[in-house]
Amino acid sequence: MQGQSLRFAFYNVENLFHPDCDSINPDKEFTPQGAKEWTFPAYYQRIMRLSKVIIHLSDEDWELPALMSFAEVESAQILVDLIRLSPLQKSDYQYVHYESPDRRGIDVGLLYRKSHMRLIESEVLPFVLENDSNYRSRDMLFAKFKILDGDTISFLICHWPSRFGGKEASDYKRIQAARIARNFIDTKAPGSIIIMGDFNDSPWDQSLSELASSAERPLLRLMQNLDSNSGSHWYQGEWTYLDQILIDSLDLERVKNYGVFKASFLLEKDGQYPIEKPKRAFKGPFYTGGFSDHLPVYLDYATKTQP
Repeated sequence: MQGQSLRFAFYNVENLFHPDCDSINPDKEFTPQGAKEWTFPAYYQRIMRLSKVIIHLSDEDWELPALMSFAEVESAQILVDLIRLSPLQKSDYQYVHYESPDRRGIDVGLLYRKSHMRLIESEVLPFVLENDSNYRSRDMLFAKFKILDGDTISFLICHWPSRFGGKEASDYKRIQAARIARNFIDTKAPGSIIIMGDFNDSPWDQSLSELASSAERPLLRLMQNLDSNSGSHWYQGEWTYLDQILIDSLDLERVKNYGVFKASFLLEKDGQYPIEKPKRAFKGPFYTGGFSDHLPVYLDYATKTQP
């Protein structure tokens, strides 16, 4: 591993549910008898398509991502099936997942390669909305790893509250998520940290500004440096970088490459605009055979050179 880089990635996989009803968060909509008529053949097709995305996210040396994180997975069973029932069964991926109280029954989770990283610890950051204890959203996932070059890196995987009801009306929820994350980073996550996720805000919004700002330990919003006419999510004629990666400012020299993964098979022509947009998995209640309404984002991070 002398002098190499590791690829870390994040992907919102758009409502990836197992067809069996989850006893913790009943999801009758995504069952064979439910509104989505969600069947095992369709589910296995999605698992195979997700494995295709991960394989194609390999670096220039065809090394699979050392860490692959997700939003909108229903349960640990999704990750188990992904590494046991797809071509990834030949890999050395392990998973980290916790059930969250989200009303839709969706969580964040991650896979990591045990040949490249050793899990030290993990925990969740519950999302608590001030003045509304009944509100439920996704927990954030914290995981600390020992890289096999001897370095230690922490990750915070996020899927912040949506813009349901309008962006301005829901801003306070994402600002609260930013404050929870910032407080955790400052008090419990010393050392190198990488934050990845679907923030449901752009790099220039207040929530991301609050997450990044600190006199002692600022974070860099990498997607601020990308083409403002592009993005990871397409909605009503506009690209936005809802999916982002932030790093500790002291680690900038270790960033070798980053961006949005826009493989042609993830895209389709838009019927209204002269662009290609993400080939999403669902249109209304109907499964289209696509991938997701988001595109993956990735970071190539240099390991320390061994003496």
